[in-house]
Amino acid sequence: HRAKITGFVRDPDKAGWVFENTQRSEIVGTILCILRDLNSPSQFTPNWDFFSRIRQFLPDDGRFGEVFNLWVAPASRRQGLASKLKQQFEVETRHRGMSMLYTHTELTNPHVIELNRKLGYREIRRGPIWDEIVRVSLVKQLS
Repeated sequence: HRAKITGFVRDPDKAGWVFENTQRSEIVGTILCILRDLNSPSQFTPNWDFFSRIRQFLPDDGRFGEVFNLWVAPASRRQGLASKLKQQFEVETRHRGMSMLYTHTELTNPHVIELNRKLGYREIRRGPIWDEIVRVSLVKQLS
């Protein structure tokens, strides 16, 4: 796992942030993201077919930021950490000249769906992506 994580951290198209409770020396929140370019063959992934199916919702230039993992420790939830992590990725995405964010979550996570809506995301799709689990796909246009 160490090699996989190291490779992720060093990849210029990927980003991650961590919230740490320094008083207790424990991680209380993380976010993992990827900066996608649908016109770059080097970024082809197993879920590439999915992005081609939602292409009409994505920017014309094919460039967008994707949040693919967001976690906050149960004891640290409802304190704004998830919002701050997502907002940090917005800053990075804008800095890279991209104008849209994409994320998805399982339909059984209504708190996450509501968080995304409060942050300005809009729902574009519900349904399975790579397995039978129903997921809600959301996008946010950056100004």
